[in-house]
Amino acid sequence: MSLLNRISMAFWAAKVEKLVRSPPGSDEGFSPESIAREGQTVFNAFSTWSIVCEEVLDTQFPCVRFERAHAELRRRGISDAELVEMRRFAWLTAGWLNYEMMLWDWCQLDENDICRAIEWQFSDGWISKAEKDRRVEYAKRYDKAP
Repeated sequence: MSLLNRISMAFWAAKVEKLVRSPPGSDEGFSPESIAREGQTVFNAFSTWSIVCEEVLDTQFPCVRFERAHAELRRRGISDAELVEMRRFAWLTAGWLNYEMMLWDWCQLDENDICRAIEWQFSDGWISKAEKDRRVEYAKRYDKAP
């Protein structure tokens, strides 16, 4: 593993910890109409990881969008504690791809992007083989569509 990349991953992980301490989204700058519209978003056709990755894709949605997303995950049996860990994982993987590697070419992130990030992190020495295997197994737990 590259020492520089391992150090960079540690810095990214510290940023991620700050991100997951707070709920995603903000209602600042949104009209009541746009907040109401986001409150109608339906996530039942999304894969579990694509729902979790909503905040990684765009942190600038109103809070109600994320509340709806979290309600769908709870409906699927995911606890609040589990959701915090999933958010952390999504940021460490897909978030790394989106923000650290600046690959902003998509309008949705999901389990495929998580796996792409894990492979890249391993191949460039950001994570060890053991960590790669652990992350792949964790991603597989939730990669099924609804």
